[in-house]
Amino acid sequence: HSITPSLHHSITPSLSSREKKLKMKFSTVSNGLVLVSCVFNRAAAFAPNDIRRSTARNINNINTPSQAFGGYAPVSTSAQSLLERSKSTYLNAQSNENDEEGFFTDLSINPVYAAPWAVFVIAATYTSMSEPSGASQVLIDNFIADPLHPGFGSSLFETVWNAIGVIALPYACLVMPGAKGQKLNPVPFLFLSSFAGYGSMGFFMSTRTPQPSIDKDDLGWFTKNVLENKIFNWALVAFFASAYWSSGAAVDLLTHPIGTLQEFKDMISGSALGTATTVDFLILCMTGASLIPEDLKRRGFDDDRKVKLIAASTLLVPALGLTVYSALRPSLDEE
Repeated sequence: HSITPSLHHSITPSLSSREKKLKMKFSTVSNGLVLVSCVFNRAAAFAPNDIRRSTARNINNINTPSQAFGGYAPVSTSAQSLLERSKSTYLNAQSNENDEEGFFTDLSINPVYAAPWAVFVIAATYTSMSEPSGASQVLIDNFIADPLHPGFGSSLFETVWNAIGVIALPYACLVMPGAKGQKLNPVPFLFLSSFAGYGSMGFFMSTRTPQPSIDKDDLGWFTKNVLENKIFNWALVAFFASAYWSSGAAVDLLTHPIGTLQEFKDMISGSALGTATTVDFLILCMTGASLIPEDLKRRGFDDDRKVKLIAASTLLVPALGLTVYSALRPSLDEE
């Protein structure tokens, strides 16, 4: 009677204390494993795609805490909640990553159109640094004084000056039918080209991808009813023809072409604005001509030799040639 109570009182507290310590250790280990699992899940987001997909499949199969720890369920209920939140966050991040497509996805730069843009920028920068002081300002002052007949000293340059401000219109006739599916919307670049020329259009053209097949029903209202309208196309022909005629360039080129070209060369050589405008004008005409083979394929014309000859012929009379092509080209199919 004297020994038993003492044994009972001395052993029971010892067992109870040991059990509490074991439970605390087990709970600590369980929570630690959950933390490691969360860190692993977060790190997996930066792993290659095949590893992330494998991880996502494994996480999808985890439905209970016991499956996460090899069949041994953790004691802490907060650990279970942490595991579920981690799983949900990871799967949502995976879903958003797969669904969202950024601007740079599948973006490609076409060197055929990027190189002329670089040439234009270099030419404009170099000539502006090396021109005589005030040479470009003289051109601007003459134009402000008399916009119709600015007296540049070259009838051919006067034509170039007048045409480059509206060349965006025949350019749009070639660009807009293939605007669908492009990375960039060509409309703002066409508007800005009236002031910046290929300095603006170069950004769009460098990212543009060919669209050799399209139906008329896929076109926007303005493209379908204005840019594809033959009345509008012939109106552009008349306008650009008048630019050559009113400046006197048409008569000068027919009567004394060599002298006209020499006069043009002398005029632009002493002005950064004259050189940059001429380079810009030629680039716009050449890149516009390069779009003609693709445009003819959209209209069912597949003879490669003929489409190249048609494109080259538009350069015989720069800018005016693009308008004549737009007026004479076949219409797009309705279906």
